[in-house]
Amino acid sequence: MSTLASPRDPAVASPVSRAGLVDSLFARRLTVLLLAAFSLLGPLVETVLTDRSHYKEGKTTTNPVVAAIDDLGSALVPAVAAAAVLLVLLFARMSGPSLLLVVLPGLVLAANEFVHGRTPTFGLLLTAAAGALLVSVRVKPEDLVVLGYTGGVVAAASIVAMYAAPAVVTISGGTGTFDKSLTGAPLLAGIFSHSNTFGMFLALSLPCIFLVRRALVRWPLLLVVGWALALSSSRTALVGAGAMLAVVVLSRLLPRAGFVAVSVVGAVVALVAVIRIPFTETDPEAFTYRGAIWIYNREALGDHGLFGLGAHWYADNYPVLREVLSSAASHAHNLVLTTLVQGGVIVLLAWLAIVVFALLGAAADPTRSSSVAGIAFVIGLLAIGATETPFPLLGWGPLSASALVPLVVFATRRQLDKERSAPEPTGPATRAARRGRWG
Repeated sequence: MSTLASPRDPAVASPVSRAGLVDSLFARRLTVLLLAAFSLLGPLVETVLTDRSHYKEGKTTTNPVVAAIDDLGSALVPAVAAAAVLLVLLFARMSGPSLLLVVLPGLVLAANEFVHGRTPTFGLLLTAAAGALLVSVRVKPEDLVVLGYTGGVVAAASIVAMYAAPAVVTISGGTGTFDKSLTGAPLLAGIFSHSNTFGMFLALSLPCIFLVRRALVRWPLLLVVGWALALSSSRTALVGAGAMLAVVVLSRLLPRAGFVAVSVVGAVVALVAVIRIPFTETDPEAFTYRGAIWIYNREALGDHGLFGLGAHWYADNYPVLREVLSSAASHAHNLVLTTLVQGGVIVLLAWLAIVVFALLGAAADPTRSSSVAGIAFVIGLLAIGATETPFPLLGWGPLSASALVPLVVFATRRQLDKERSAPEPTGPATRAARRGRWG
């Protein structure tokens, strides 16, 4: 019986990876796991140490343990990435175009700080460091099953905790405080500070679950994640998950050429929606008062569209934003508008290039399971980005691994496949030879 995650046809499979540290299953999946742990360890510790009965959205204070974890990760990830890049330069081939593609948004954002009279901080380079690490280790789409398993485990643990220790994983007050519950139950936030964050985490893990080969494992994971997603009552996440599932269904109904064509059109429509919604909305109460946040951000951005207002603008102005708008105004609740405010058009174009390459790479992928998963991920990410900011440009947040790791992997897949198909050198190369590998 055919399944989405069926074994690949040997005739269209990617070239067999060569053994070694720079392209090994263990190194690739360990890299994905470490980046996921960097995203989730802080929220997990904060959940254990935080009294949810006094929860306040948008709080800016951080537990000292969580701050220490962030500091450690902020130093460790760039160091490991630099070591991995050096190792590949010495013993294998480095994909120059792929490396440039994934580090460019972070580098441009950091350089942009000089325009605003500020010295760049280390946190601005974390996305670039993580991207360089993924490219150096040559992480493949099939390695993203790690994120699928992680999503299933977090979902299952959160559901169990909802019955065993509800005060730890639900936002206090339940339907008495929040009118948005779709189930009549308190809002399930899991290990995250808000149910919307939990919902987006679950939605972004869905395409990775579809990469799980065994149906007996894949379907329980999907059911558990779907159950937890419903309990989160995150409308944004549900819309994103719905878009992803629609892509999967269409992949079963249409021939490949028709499916790819419809998917590209769907992605364009989603991208237009992400750009259009926050810039045309005039009702402050629209989209659960996101309209007011969009209007304020548009007015603040003014004629600073090229370079934005700076990566730290939201943090610097949060007291005012909270007073004028709400505690939820720590970002623009839209991926495009948030990026424009923090980095301007120059940073937005760098991120848009990654999204486009991810879509094209997934559409051209000869392996059906990863092709469908990649297209579903890109369209779902754009759908979520219409009313939320699914990943931060500054630092490495709770959703960074779920959003950025698949995005980078799908964007660089085609180029890395070309690199794997070429002969590998057997030892350290001369400086002239290393220069020739950047192609």
